[in-house]
Amino acid sequence: MKYLLIALIIFPYSIYADIPKEIVFSLNKSIVKIHAVNESGNHGVGSGVVVSKDHVVTNCHVIANAKGVHVTKYGVSYSPEQLIADWHNDICILTFKYLELPPVELGSTKNMTRGDDVMAKSFGGNALRPVTATGKIREIFDYDGKNIIQSSTWFSLGASGGGLFDDKGAMIGVTTFKTPGRRALYFSVPIEVVKKLLDSGERITVTSQAMLPFWDEPPEKLPYFMRIVKPLFDENWEDLKAISQEWQNKEKKIEADYYIALSMYHLGNVDESKKMLENLLINIPEHALAHNLISKIYRQEGNNVKSAYHTKVSTELDSEIQETHN
Repeated sequence: MKYLLIALIIFPYSIYADIPKEIVFSLNKSIVKIHAVNESGNHGVGSGVVVSKDHVVTNCHVIANAKGVHVTKYGVSYSPEQLIADWHNDICILTFKYLELPPVELGSTKNMTRGDDVMAKSFGGNALRPVTATGKIREIFDYDGKNIIQSSTWFSLGASGGGLFDDKGAMIGVTTFKTPGRRALYFSVPIEVVKKLLDSGERITVTSQAMLPFWDEPPEKLPYFMRIVKPLFDENWEDLKAISQEWQNKEKKIEADYYIALSMYHLGNVDESKKMLENLLINIPEHALAHNLISKIYRQEGNNVKSAYHTKVSTELDSEIQETHN
């Protein structure tokens, strides 16, 4: 799919200093670099996280169809014995006999919400040591009962399979895929998928890709929160409205309302857009993008008091929110 690419560098530590530095650096010892060699002899690099004794999680697309896989840490190379794979959700766990590295604490996405501080750790860019990006949760999308996390934690080439952590240092997801370009969206698969795999006990010894990950399916099979990406980035507001309304009609997801309101705003139906945003904020008061858009509407109406209020709330929730899509 053209608009959804592999999430593979994490940019250095960013503006969110709310996460204590001792937590930031203590996690480094559990982040590993994944090396994979394909049939042609090409060498690919990804990231992994020690999630249990002798178990390292990564994205399946990092090791798919590899003829050789190993992980490195502190100059030491470790070869896995077996693999536990969930190809559809793009989560694979490598198992080892003697991996003398400490596991991270596994958290939960159950109580996470928009605006929460998060941190991503990986060996993005083939770095010599783990690199860090901090940011906020922007959306949590329900996909087959799983909480797919969209955050502002930047990553690109090399970060696939890295860890997404909460502000206490507990792992809540695996940094998995992103959209391209300056306005990129960053997605992580939730830790619950990892926990389920750890409990499954179904181990294999081959890396042959059994199926495409859900985010790389043909457009008509993608979840709605991914189908909206192309019209959103193309600023095709008619298509965005149609897809978002279909999303709302079929799945009754309130997240779709923001994109309906956004498309209506750009199509000139500002009053209806404002009504939808007001209702959305009653149900999801921490929705930074909705605050940002309604602030713009109030400013255009000359209501500077309400505009300033919503700008303030939007900035407090996510100071990196800009009017890129507004």
